[in-house]
Amino acid sequence: MTIAFSYLNVYSQGSYSVTLNGENIITSDDSNFIVKDYPFTAKQQPQVKTIYIVRHAEKGTDCSTGTCIEGLSSKGNERANELANWMMNNGIVDEITHVFATHKRRTYLTVLPVAEMASVDIQRYPSGSGVEKLEEEASICPTVRAIKSTPLGSTIIMSTHRSAIYGILSNGNNDEEDEDSCNGLGLDTSNSADFPKDDEGKLDSGYSDLWKISIDANGKPSLENRLVLDFDLG
Repeated sequence: MTIAFSYLNVYSQGSYSVTLNGENIITSDDSNFIVKDYPFTAKQQPQVKTIYIVRHAEKGTDCSTGTCIEGLSSKGNERANELANWMMNNGIVDEITHVFATHKRRTYLTVLPVAEMASVDIQRYPSGSGVEKLEEEASICPTVRAIKSTPLGSTIIMSTHRSAIYGILSNGNNDEEDEDSCNGLGLDTSNSADFPKDDEGKLDSGYSDLWKISIDANGKPSLENRLVLDFDLG
């Protein structure tokens, strides 16, 4: 789409010029303000949905309420706060539309500081009473479906488990005999530099990885970036 602007003899004060691509397109000589005919091309950017995916921070036990429950360690809580600060400092928090976590409390606490900064409620997959007893992989299919259901233009921050990350990003649970089976997002995770794996195909690194994934209007995912956020934790 090309839009041409042409304005002549619009009165203004002051003497100045505006340059575009090395050419003066606006000039003023204290009496006349002249804009040269110039074609402006407005490019429509393809709309995508963006997902930031992290492993939960370091696991710990929280006994602050008198009953000990699974949560994050002091280092894990510090990492969660540092992640939120990093996202704020890089202009990501204002873009966030969805915050996802699994049924485990440690993933919820990992993205809680981000959610509070973004003023977005955390959605947990799977949800419901008693689900905390499920295995970590149980979050794969519900999370995949939730991501696919978000509209284009969404920006999601998601915390999950080392055993579930690649299932969500690649093929998920593909057991045709399982009524709860699903396909993952379809990303190629074969590159070990971007997706380090152990012998079981699970994430083989610490807690510092952050992947930025985009999904286009056809549902095709792409790896935008893999960052290793080595925060200086106490």
